[in-house]
Amino acid sequence: MRYFIKDGAFFIRGAFTMLRAGVQREGKGEEGTLPHISTIIANHLPQSNTKEQNDLIFETLLRKNGYKEGAFTLPVTTPIDRFCIFAYDGIMIFILAALGRAEGAPGTVTTIIYSREPFSVPGLRTLQATAEEAVQKAFTTAGYPDGHSERNSVFMCFEGMQESPNLHERLSRAQTLISETIAYGIPEIWAVSETKLPRIPAFYIHSSINGDRWSRWNPDGCPYYPCHPSCAGQRCDFCYCPLYPCNDESLGKWLERENQGRIWSCEGCTLVHVPAVADYLTAHPEATLEELTLLRKKGKENE
Repeated sequence: MRYFIKDGAFFIRGAFTMLRAGVQREGKGEEGTLPHISTIIANHLPQSNTKEQNDLIFETLLRKNGYKEGAFTLPVTTPIDRFCIFAYDGIMIFILAALGRAEGAPGTVTTIIYSREPFSVPGLRTLQATAEEAVQKAFTTAGYPDGHSERNSVFMCFEGMQESPNLHERLSRAQTLISETIAYGIPEIWAVSETKLPRIPAFYIHSSINGDRWSRWNPDGCPYYPCHPSCAGQRCDFCYCPLYPCNDESLGKWLERENQGRIWSCEGCTLVHVPAVADYLTAHPEATLEELTLLRKKGKENE
């Protein structure tokens, strides 16, 4: 899965099965599931636009970038650069919400949830219901009318659906991660002032190092810089690697966690921090691991 902003739109690329907003209430068979989705595209469009106008804008963007097949389009009412991305173990949640208002409830919230682990359709429905409840709770906890949450949308996108061992435990764990992330994420977005929110999607990661906590990546004054001293001129454009986990054991390794499960460690990898690689990945956000390693190899040969 890759995500990036291009031509003013927010793209999520992969090989998804999606569950549209509201299907928990529809609740009939496979209704609401969209298989074979390769592109999710969100764009901030005028509310006065007709459906035909929106369709034309999306079609133009998709055709221009070669993504016309298997696309799911999502017109939104909040500027795209207000997307905030929250990573918690195998769950990644994209939340688009307006900043908090002095009077009245904030605008609608759009939530897209992605998991590296596959689930069945009933599992997706369960997780969607969990997310919808968490969004509503965020509004009521903040003192806003819970009826407002009816206009919010939760979308699920998972790369693969299947039954597998330990399904109950995995589903329960995913519910916990989703609930905790939304409970932290929505109030965090509301609380951030206009001046403090960068004009690019803000990225948050949950860390269990030295106690559970959320951290927002900030390139200015980072206390961990340089986290890879061996990388000359280290670039931090991709502090959270879009290739993660790459599963390439020449770059990283799997570690057993104290609370069970495994986590991919890439503390010794400098690939996306090499200036030439960072520039290439910025220009080609879907570049493969092979492309990037070859680029770094050529750079070393030319030194």
